[in-house]
Amino acid sequence: MAIAPAPATPFPLVEDGGQATTGNLNYFVQPPNGEVPYDRLYDDPNLPKTNVAYSRRNTPIYDLRPLVDAGRTNETSTDVTGFQVIPASVAKTSMEEADWTDDAKIRSVYYDETTALFKRVTGASRVIIFDHTIRRVEAPGCETPDTPDSRKPVARVHIDQTPESGRKRVFRHAGEDADRLLAGRAQLINLWRPIMSGPVRDAPIAMADSRTIGSEDLVASRLLYQPPAAEGETYEVAYNDAHRWYYLSGMVKDEAVLLKCWDNGEAGGAKTPHSGFVDDQYVGKDVPPRQSIEVRALVFHE
Repeated sequence: MAIAPAPATPFPLVEDGGQATTGNLNYFVQPPNGEVPYDRLYDDPNLPKTNVAYSRRNTPIYDLRPLVDAGRTNETSTDVTGFQVIPASVAKTSMEEADWTDDAKIRSVYYDETTALFKRVTGASRVIIFDHTIRRVEAPGCETPDTPDSRKPVARVHIDQTPESGRKRVFRHAGEDADRLLAGRAQLINLWRPIMSGPVRDAPIAMADSRTIGSEDLVASRLLYQPPAAEGETYEVAYNDAHRWYYLSGMVKDEAVLLKCWDNGEAGGAKTPHSGFVDDQYVGKDVPPRQSIEVRALVFHE
């Protein structure tokens, strides 16, 4: 049975003056020459990697821990706020810390758990998990470049898909069923959770309430892969002081967050910008480096 959807309560989820921290969020700045923004995801010594720049904004980020402690997580919803907090009573995983280095176990045991979780929480009839990414923060002095084999937290405000790239994902991964599935409701949702033994203090994930995001804040950006691979597309996000940001302090591995990136519903549905951030209250403190996994899935309601 699906968890009841969030009521259409007025925001904010946490009132001004409520429990919060601050952190720098990196927002998109339009290229001065009016070019369409792009990121080149392969090396070419004759071409620039990107034409995108960012503006750092120190931002209040409100803590959802009081909602979890009060049993009010249903005030978050992928259909209303664009993100949804899944408490440990629902999101508990059988995976242990050592299991996250076993790719075969992730793709069998964890994918099965995640499929069941998506169906329980969203009421979906079909789920297609198409990839996952493990991200690890490295200790100071031991940093390595961000590569496909060693991924780091993404420290910029973004949404993983646009309407165009979301539909393409369905055709890419659903094959001959794509047209039929798109005739019903289709969504692309990420499931994010820590994979470390203790709580996340270093580089937690922040989520913006979809109700505070305007369409004018979202800018489609090209993802350029090594030819002949097809281009991808994501949303960069421009700053707007109306944005309302949240995080869940001290997240542990049995808690999770759903991040909706695309919906084929009216006006594209609720979707949430998100970003890793450095929590100002832990700067300079000895906290364990963050380790997390995000699973990306197409979620269908036939």
